[in-house]
Amino acid sequence: MRMNVGGKLWLAFFCTLTLTVLAMYLLLHNSLQRGFLDYTSQQAVQRLGILQDALVNIHRSEGSFAKLQQDPQRWLDVRSIIFSDNPRINSEASARMGPNMSPQNHYREFVNSISLFDNNKNLLMGVIKSDKTISWIPMVDRGSTLGYIGFVKPEVVVLEADRNFMTHQLTFFGIISLVVLIISISVATLLTRRISRPIKALSQHAEALASGDFQQRLAINSHDEIGQLVDNFNKLAQTLEANEKSRANWIADISHEMRTPVAVLKAQIEAMQDGVRPLDTNGLALLHKKVEGLNTLVDDLFELTLSDIGALNYQKNELALNELVSSCVEQYQAKAADSTLKLSAIIPTGGAFRIHGDSKRLEQLLDNLLENATRYTSAGGEIEVELCENSDKVTLLVRDSAPSVVPEQRQKIFERLHRLEGSRNRSTGGAGLGLAICTNIVAAHQGSIAAEDSPLGGLTIRVELPKNATVVAK
Repeated sequence: MRMNVGGKLWLAFFCTLTLTVLAMYLLLHNSLQRGFLDYTSQQAVQRLGILQDALVNIHRSEGSFAKLQQDPQRWLDVRSIIFSDNPRINSEASARMGPNMSPQNHYREFVNSISLFDNNKNLLMGVIKSDKTISWIPMVDRGSTLGYIGFVKPEVVVLEADRNFMTHQLTFFGIISLVVLIISISVATLLTRRISRPIKALSQHAEALASGDFQQRLAINSHDEIGQLVDNFNKLAQTLEANEKSRANWIADISHEMRTPVAVLKAQIEAMQDGVRPLDTNGLALLHKKVEGLNTLVDDLFELTLSDIGALNYQKNELALNELVSSCVEQYQAKAADSTLKLSAIIPTGGAFRIHGDSKRLEQLLDNLLENATRYTSAGGEIEVELCENSDKVTLLVRDSAPSVVPEQRQKIFERLHRLEGSRNRSTGGAGLGLAICTNIVAAHQGSIAAEDSPLGGLTIRVELPKNATVVAK
């Protein structure tokens, strides 16, 4: 039978409480019995004071215990004086004895447990019981030890009244223990329900979350580990919901991005088939342009997918980043001029900016940044590329002139398929994948990328790459 968490918690509480109460009961039983035995031993020692005085007088008058040792009956008579001083002893004892223990039997057992020893604890009269615990009572006269009275400590409670008292105390404690156990189990049941309720709710919501309902949320009613677990569940649900929306938007955006050029291609081909548009060089050039746009989109999607799954091939080598940047800027001059933009570079001379990286991917990074700056900079504007370094990293800055991007939109421009235009026109071109690819390339080089204000009036893309980075696939 499978037991849930609540049942396991309740069983743990129940076993712990039961064992605790049982251990306390056994300890009290043992302690109470030992206490009574010590009490009866102290009473016996007090009564043995009469025998102690009698034996001291015998030794004082006879000089030793030799005559006493030779007369066993006299030793029995001497021991019997223990109870001879109290005429009520028989009546009190009869009241305290049970039906199975008469006063005579009790006194006889008590007297037989007494032995006489010399000052070296050698037995003179009585019987040695090696398996019993003996209490030694010294007999001292004028500072000299004459001998010892050996008294065997009792191991069981003999008197009926004492047994009744112990039984009453143990019964009372047993009732108290039972009440405490019931109250504790009731409290444990409430605590178990309080602890297991959010876990059960979390399990139910997790099952719903696994089935695709990403709107599941739980109220946080505590600040302990369970509350933290519930908070993490809510964050997970929120992340999954955001990812699901992103996936849906991704599919919608990809469909839209591909629908426009496909629609144009279809319309142009149908026009040529119907004879509306002649099949000439201009028509083929238009078709070729749309196909190239589709090809670029597919290539970007493929690159981004490879980057996301960590399948991009990175070849780490030591390279001079300043030479790579100079080459890329020089190659891009013609395209910038075609867009009536001024492209310049600020690269310090006198040394190589050496880092560990993949030259092909870093060139792709700079191409995407320049392409993005060219596409979103107004005609007649300016693009500036600057490279600088410090002891542990190299910083690449790509600045452009107006228009800029509002601060709350700057982080979103690195999201795939995100474009700042409110409409879906293709006047600026691009599918919004370039900066997403740049983000993955920078992350693979253990660097960082961010957008900030540009002194030229537009946007600055800041890329920081560590000099000793080990290229990893993201």
